[in-house]
Amino acid sequence: MATPRAVGQWLLTLVVLLGSVSSSGWQPLPTMAAPVPPPAAGERHASTAPATTAWANLEARLTPLAPASNFLAAEIVDGRCRPVHAVTPDRRLALGSTFKLYVLGELARQVAAGRARWDEELEIQDRFKSLPSGGMLYEPAGTRYTLRYFAERMIADSDNTATDHLIHRLGRENVEDAQVALGHGAPELNTPFLTTHELFAFKIAVAPERIDSYLAAADSAQRRILASEVDPIPLSETYWGDWVGPKRIDSLEWFASASEICRALATLQAMSQGPGLEPVQQILALNRGGALDPAIWPYAGFKGGYEAGVYNMTWLLRRADGRLFVLTAGFNDPVNYVDQGAVSALMLDAAGLLARTP
Repeated sequence: MATPRAVGQWLLTLVVLLGSVSSSGWQPLPTMAAPVPPPAAGERHASTAPATTAWANLEARLTPLAPASNFLAAEIVDGRCRPVHAVTPDRRLALGSTFKLYVLGELARQVAAGRARWDEELEIQDRFKSLPSGGMLYEPAGTRYTLRYFAERMIADSDNTATDHLIHRLGRENVEDAQVALGHGAPELNTPFLTTHELFAFKIAVAPERIDSYLAAADSAQRRILASEVDPIPLSETYWGDWVGPKRIDSLEWFASASEICRALATLQAMSQGPGLEPVQQILALNRGGALDPAIWPYAGFKGGYEAGVYNMTWLLRRADGRLFVLTAGFNDPVNYVDQGAVSALMLDAAGLLARTP
């Protein structure tokens, strides 16, 4: 019979920083959309009360799931997020791997500026390897893949090794700048912008008093600590230290609000319409994020994040009538694991409500 520590380590191997939902393949955005029939005369006003009740019922299910949560269902209109329903959308929470949207955004910015190419090859280096999720950890050093492939693995599989290679190639400080370009209102919360290796190292191997010193230090000192003390720490899939539950999720993580995530996706969507940036929407759609009916949602791009005490689910959705929506929610619990099954069921129900939004 497994010990509690062994069980805890096994669970962490499965869930820490996962995108958490498997891919079902990319489908291009439709050039012509089958229209959703408009409401009949008088129907739009008549349906307002039932819709309001349905969202209120969903909100009643949402708030007990974690001590801190946010939620936003919004339509993207003229590049801006227009809320359909929101619950504390400006509350900034830990994101887990949903932070990888900002890495994708910086890659797209550098491609647009001619400082990177989708077909540029990047070499796997042992010093940039992280822990799962993802399989690029197991690639031999020296193996070369294109930047596009690294980005695909980062989004489709939430591959942490792919993510860290991209952060090092693009530049940590450039990714920090990308947060502003993608609509983050407080990028200092994610400065320095941690790699996944660094987050693992802090939570598994760094002494609590040294973490306190790091958190109290200025940005420049934090960068020196990362380079000299944290980055060299070796990681092992078989050793998780005392990390068997939520650990410093309010200080060692990546943070954004639901409104900021919506702005990031709206910006990524707008960028994908530019010349040479079509791969952005294709990469996002490599993971549809669950059982969304493709007849209702011909395009679905998903990114999620999970670690002990943290869960985020985020979609960019194009409905069959051509209207574009963002659905995102985050949950933080400093003591307990967040119930993934309950959150997933709630979010799929929220997608159903969006499908019927007039």
